[in-house]
Amino acid sequence: MKKLLLFAAAALMAACQTTPKMEVEVANPTDVARNDETVEVCWKQLGEKIAVTPETVVVYNAEGEQIPSQVIYAGGEEPKKLIFQATIEGGETALYTIAAGERAEYEQQAFGRQVPERYDDYAWENNLCAYRLYGPALETSPEKLITPGIDVWVKCTEKLVIDEWYAKGDYHHNYGDGMDCYKVGKTLGGGASVPMVEGKFWPMEHNYATARTLDNGPIRTSVELTYVAWDVNGVAVSLVKTITLDANQRFNRMENVYTGEFETLPIAAGFVRHDVKATAEGEEWLAMVEAVSDSKQPEVDGDIYQAVVLPGAEMHADLLGHSLAVVDVKSGEKMTYYSASGWSQGGVENMEDWTETIAEQVAAVTTPLTVTIK
Repeated sequence: MKKLLLFAAAALMAACQTTPKMEVEVANPTDVARNDETVEVCWKQLGEKIAVTPETVVVYNAEGEQIPSQVIYAGGEEPKKLIFQATIEGGETALYTIAAGERAEYEQQAFGRQVPERYDDYAWENNLCAYRLYGPALETSPEKLITPGIDVWVKCTEKLVIDEWYAKGDYHHNYGDGMDCYKVGKTLGGGASVPMVEGKFWPMEHNYATARTLDNGPIRTSVELTYVAWDVNGVAVSLVKTITLDANQRFNRMENVYTGEFETLPIAAGFVRHDVKATAEGEEWLAMVEAVSDSKQPEVDGDIYQAVVLPGAEMHADLLGHSLAVVDVKSGEKMTYYSASGWSQGGVENMEDWTETIAEQVAAVTTPLTVTIK
């Protein structure tokens, strides 16, 4: 009996020692606090350390609490990354453990889908903000609108609203959680990009042709949109646009690949100017606050904040009726920038508050969190 007990204890100890787990140290190299910033771990590298599957992988914080995580497929069949979010003060580090376990039911905080019931809109959101792009069916609708512009939906709730608002069909009215009070028209709207040659825009001749959702929550939603080739000053140019939005973040990551028979092409990314109240800018960014632009009572419906971050670009606070970051790109080269919006009734108090949010994003872009697998 004593031998059996010793054997059982040894087996239990061995099992505990071989429980698959991996420690990840995340460091903030800046003096700016990084709040709910997404951390990425390569799935292949993870698989080399511990035996987990997308169904069993779990992330724990330093207190041993399970935190939300998501396996990223990027539109493929095999896992590419594991992501989770970290909040780290300036100059500090945090330790996380990845192990095999039972995944909890995480709250969906990011979501996107094509909306065939509304002329093929593509809408996406997280717990802070929401957007949409216009699809091919809109071209032959009564509106007959062709535009590269991104529509901004403001909200003052952390719940996801896309499905509810479309089902209600009355999203231009604020029922207490937000509304669509932003005018796009044939502009860049809130954060799109187009070629800008010889002092003018060369917008797409059609709305997006295809939309493919790559990942869809609980932390990240992303979509790949394609545009058929159109004429840009005598050159046929096509575009593949990938938009990524993470939970708890106001900035979209915009990856645009322009392709055609050109060596370099100037691309302008930014937002249209309406009733502008104030602007601000830095070396890597532009920002603005304006009265809501599609409202019968703007004094009641508040103000919309906009921002674009694009290091290395030429900044124009007021050009062609827009605020623009302009950069030359090569054919087939990925152009990455970041665009964001906020609402005075949905968590953005003033321009100082908004520029602090932008400073966090600039730090994330220029000096990413460092991730060390221990």
